[in-house]
Amino acid sequence: MLHKPVLYLSHYFKQHRQAYYERLQAVRDQGAWEAWLAFFLRGVIEVAGEAAETARRILQLREQQRAAITAQLGRAAGNGHKVLESLFDRPIVAVNDVQKMTGTTYAAANSLVSRLVKLGVLSEMTGYARNRRFRYAPYIALFNDN
Repeated sequence: MLHKPVLYLSHYFKQHRQAYYERLQAVRDQGAWEAWLAFFLRGVIEVAGEAAETARRILQLREQQRAAITAQLGRAAGNGHKVLESLFDRPIVAVNDVQKMTGTTYAAANSLVSRLVKLGVLSEMTGYARNRRFRYAPYIALFNDN
């Protein structure tokens, strides 16, 4: 069961804007519902295929990074996994967020964030020394590729 929508037909319509308007106009002028439905269903098929591919890539990324965390973080791997799992819902975090997720001290959370940066899971995005924010760049990139 899906908890969030994954089929964004508006993107398909934007990519095929001219055909979209032509089909709509043909419905208005000639009642050409079959052509409109065929166009719409082609969009559903294309967008569903893209969504399935994105889901496959997300699962692959998750498994690769779970393996890296297990192999590289030692005793901190458990907290590393907690952070990783939460990044799929909230891909931008601060050290305070990681502290709350893991129930550790600020210093321990900061150390974990640093280790996740070294693993390539997180990347710092503000350029600040304080109030830093980190993004789960490999995950976000999966959505920018489409």
